[in-house]
Amino acid sequence: MKLGEMLLRDGRITPVQLEEAIAFQAKSGGRFGTVLFELGFIDLDALTVYLGLELGIPIASGAMLERAKRAAVRMLTPEQAYKYKCVPLIVQDRQLIAAVDEPHDLGTMDSLARITGYRVIPRVAAEVRIYFYVERYYGIPRPSRFLRFGDSPRGDQPYTDALPAPPLPGLPPMALRPIAAPRPAPALRVGRAPSPPPPPPEEPEHYDAIALEASDMLEEITHDVASAAEAAPAAPIEHVASGPVGAARDSDIRPAVFAWDPLDANAAIAAIEAATDRALVADAFMRHAAWLFDVAALFIARDNLAFGWKAHGDGVDTARVECAVIPLEAPSIFQQAVASERGFYHGPPTPSALLHHWFKVLRCREPRDATVATVAIRKRLVNLLYGHRSGDRPAPSALELDDLNRVAEAGAAAYLRLIAGAKRG
Repeated sequence: MKLGEMLLRDGRITPVQLEEAIAFQAKSGGRFGTVLFELGFIDLDALTVYLGLELGIPIASGAMLERAKRAAVRMLTPEQAYKYKCVPLIVQDRQLIAAVDEPHDLGTMDSLARITGYRVIPRVAAEVRIYFYVERYYGIPRPSRFLRFGDSPRGDQPYTDALPAPPLPGLPPMALRPIAAPRPAPALRVGRAPSPPPPPPEEPEHYDAIALEASDMLEEITHDVASAAEAAPAAPIEHVASGPVGAARDSDIRPAVFAWDPLDANAAIAAIEAATDRALVADAFMRHAAWLFDVAALFIARDNLAFGWKAHGDGVDTARVECAVIPLEAPSIFQQAVASERGFYHGPPTPSALLHHWFKVLRCREPRDATVATVAIRKRLVNLLYGHRSGDRPAPSALELDDLNRVAEAGAAAYLRLIAGAKRG
């Protein structure tokens, strides 16, 4: 269904406004969504959501554009960002999440992959907002047609309307029913315990920075040390002992399939304590998961969502897991783990559409038991580790689950150490 038809169906615009926008576009040109905004018929937040619904692509909200990471922004030159109407948002492992206004333009996607050396995962955003942030981050003035909007395209204004739910990557389309518009969500905190008290005087001066940046996994630790232009992308590897390193070459941007060398809990903790960056910490998680489970996946938590990152298991497609997103506010064992005082869930998967789809992503049958462990820094959720055993293999014992908790706690301590070291450096 076309953009105008959806807006008309949902009562966002009137038939008269639709005809007026069509006439204006025929006279002045430009994208239809941009024309609707120019005429004042729709705001950018609503336009963005409906663009996502029209194209079937996850959206880049104004808040995401407002918080684009420096490491990602530096992946493109100002000229490249303007030419491709692209705002890089997050550098994550071997992939670059970027806001674009034409996510189905394969030529643009291929060019961005060749330029950056990363697998590009697009998020759709309104053209007006893309140009605003290209000007803000890269200093290239937006087209004169958009100058009259001043600072209004900025994405930090509060939402004031009800919008249909946009599609999410890795999930089936959500029901088209009015819900409260998404608001800038507070960082998830593990368990129901009250927020921790202010730090005592002996806490380091960078405590606040640690708390604020923990949920972003501090891409700066591994990516801000050297600019993207100075870091040549490395070829993907097929088998790892200490984890995958580097980005995919532009000639092969599909993620490799990794076989994780298993580690027991003590060996995994030793590897975590010796880790010099977050990637090595995550690799240790996966190597222990390979020892404990037949199928496992590691997620990065951000803004009430868990983004697929790494995977383990025969028949598990890493690329499918990397595109998966789990809304942590939806009922599931992931939500139960986050809400638990221990930050942990083990037991039968609770029936839900979300988990039904998750097992489709993994291409496996629903297991008898599943485990979700959380990793948090000062109650700030950073990672979730999912795992289950297949066939007749017995469920993990209480001792094995305690060991998994020890590995998660060691990982949290290592992240805190890396953040503190980056601040001192």
